[in-house]
Amino acid sequence: MIVQGNLCIGTDCVNGEDFSSGVLKLKENNLRIRWYDSTATAGGPVRQTFDGTYIDGEVGQSWRLDANQSSNGGDNGLYISQMSLVDYPVYSDGSAPDYDCSGAPANPRPIIGTIPEGDPAEDPSNCLPYSEPLQLNVLAMNGGLNGGVSLGIGAEIGDGEVRLGNDDLKRRLVHVARAIADSDVLIKEQLDQGLFQAQQIRMNEIEALMTMAENELEVLEQEVATSGSNGSGGNGGGGAAGWPLLLLPLAALKFRNRKTLA
Repeated sequence: MIVQGNLCIGTDCVNGEDFSSGVLKLKENNLRIRWYDSTATAGGPVRQTFDGTYIDGEVGQSWRLDANQSSNGGDNGLYISQMSLVDYPVYSDGSAPDYDCSGAPANPRPIIGTIPEGDPAEDPSNCLPYSEPLQLNVLAMNGGLNGGVSLGIGAEIGDGEVRLGNDDLKRRLVHVARAIADSDVLIKEQLDQGLFQAQQIRMNEIEALMTMAENELEVLEQEVATSGSNGSGGNGGGGAAGWPLLLLPLAALKFRNRKTLA
């Protein structure tokens, strides 16, 4: 189909549609767009869990975009997800309700127990097993005032938060630039610098004192060697005068340690 000019698609399109902001409109309260890649192959088996039920299946050949409004009771948000090409049976995880369909239809139907784990779950409208497509959100953005964002399959969305996983699924955020503004996220390198900066400064001071002590020791060794080679008893104790110099850095180190601990 070739369209020359403007186009509006959707049940909310009206005569005299305003196209000043674009030539193509997809106008619908709950918009669904689905792509099918005929060259792709499905990935390995995955599981999608619900409240009391789960689905096992494969995804990877179809993508879907949902732009949803809450005016009809649904969620207000934007979702990009992977979707299965077929429907899969829905099973109980051991807590799915077992409905009573023996009497006249009721809404809601009475619950007489729970369905064992691994058995087909029941459609509450007719108490029969049912199937649904497998749909795993890759990106979810809540449109509320305090909305959140979730990235990655299995990530749970929360108000006012950006999540990469859930309580059981942890993901790393990598290749993040160093923080500059007060509201930026600190990376591990900067956190380590903040936590261990004082310790690093103290270690540098200790290393400097030890270097000073080693230098003094070398000087004393040279003096002792020179005194010994001269063979003069009167000058034999001259090297001892340098020992206080050697002890000065160590005394300073001991004093600073005592001051730090206090």
